[in-house]
Amino acid sequence: MNLGTPTRRELLGGIGGAAVLVALRPATSFAKPAPPPSSGSGASPRPVTLDEFMELSESLTDNEFSLRDEVGAQYKAAVDPAALRKLVNATKGRRTFNEILKSGALNDNQNALTAQQILTFWYSGLVNNTTADYLEALAWESLKDGHLATVSSKPYGFPDWEDRP
Repeated sequence: MNLGTPTRRELLGGIGGAAVLVALRPATSFAKPAPPPSSGSGASPRPVTLDEFMELSESLTDNEFSLRDEVGAQYKAAVDPAALRKLVNATKGRRTFNEILKSGALNDNQNALTAQQILTFWYSGLVNNTTADYLEALAWESLKDGHLATVSSKPYGFPDWEDRP
């Protein structure tokens, strides 16, 4: 039993499981924005920019895909701002998923859950029970590269209903 840093396979397995749960059980949103943490000085951390979120997303997905800013903005808005800032700070300068793992950034439970949430959004194309990206969700994109599956955009069955099988 591995109790150390999760492998990519274990993390992606968790993401796949989470995507199935999202699809089968339309529950409330993944995360509701938490109130900003209070500090003695009254200053709150600077919000994560879309560029920072996209850079983090590209690192988490190993720069394998073309991630679109319009979709990323929807995913960013659904993540707890304080948790997102914490993960961005912990992963600064890391360009790949393996670099992030080796850095120990995901040994922190909150960082690991935030990374899993972000990856679940990108792979499933779903955010807060709404489809943000269907045709270019990374689950489909990763399967298309291997020619294992294509996204259904036609009714199942025969390609042309007027032709006999």
